[in-house]
Amino acid sequence: MASEHQLLLSDFLAESEMLLDSMVRSRDSLRACPSDRAALRELSRDAHTLRGILMMVELPALRDLACRLDEAVGALRRDEGRSPEDALRLVDETVKALAGMQRAPATQGRGHVPARAEMRGHQAVPLARSRTVLVVDDSRTVLRVVQRALEGAGLRALTANTMAAAVDAISREQPALILLDLSIAEQDAGALLRRLCRDGVFHRIPVVLFSNQPETLLRAAAKRLGAAGHLRKTGDAREIVAAVSAHLEKPARASGGA
Repeated sequence: MASEHQLLLSDFLAESEMLLDSMVRSRDSLRACPSDRAALRELSRDAHTLRGILMMVELPALRDLACRLDEAVGALRRDEGRSPEDALRLVDETVKALAGMQRAPATQGRGHVPARAEMRGHQAVPLARSRTVLVVDDSRTVLRVVQRALEGAGLRALTANTMAAAVDAISREQPALILLDLSIAEQDAGALLRRLCRDGVFHRIPVVLFSNQPETLLRAAAKRLGAAGHLRKTGDAREIVAAVSAHLEKPARASGGA
């Protein structure tokens, strides 16, 4: 039976392989046509996704590279007259780093496990009572890291990687809290939040947006979409559990407004 480490590593490598292929296609399209806005949007999405995943895992060098790539592509999107060379150079560096990981997954020992969700020390974060949390994110790596952190603290964690799967999970049992990836929320124009607001069965479930966006942008998005709160992505289990615990202990209120 595969260990938790092997499962996490497999998820991370599979996701990085898909991102690698997509970024190569976008890079080649932009080299051929620097004004290709569709390729730039796709590259921006991939860079942001990679950055989000790497906020959850213990690969500092690659995480720093992904952050610089995300920022460079974001600057390129904001300035249509900007040369794409700096961003494409960072794409090449990122592709090289990811390809290197793909070539040698078997050589990664325990010291190179891409997982940060481990409780530091032996002091558990106090929780008044065990609750069920639904985690919604399109990254299997992020889902596994957060699930392990929450279950390690005595919480029950359900996971969904699409909005449809999240709605299905809620229809089967009512979680005490939904931790929702911001990019999924925005792609579906807050569909889940609107459903939680209008459906009498679900309206008491608080929704907390989860993202690697800067604090100010994440706070604004939570207000715009009517979420009960927000949480920046982190691979530190204590931070995840402490934030979720704090939201669980707040008096129940509906997400999405009255």
